Amino acid sequence: MNLKLLNAVIDEVGIPLSTIAEKTGISRRSLYLKLAGEREFKVSELNTIADLFRLTDEEKTMIFFGKQGDKI
Repeated sequence: MNLKLLNAVIDEVGIPLSTIAEKTGISRRSLYLKLAGEREFKVSELNTIADLFRLTDEEKTMIFFGKQGDKI
């Protein structure tokens, strides 16, 4: 997973982390830990994030299956 790219998309889109946590059904603390790479996202959470950000298939692949150095 490319957490740097995911965090960049979150910053670019401008949706508050509290909203992302609410929509994915997790606590803000859990979201912070997942974004820091200390915990893993569930597939359902990643699907919710992809829908929330309206990610293209290419963006999903780069973020969810890419490496830290990959760029869109």
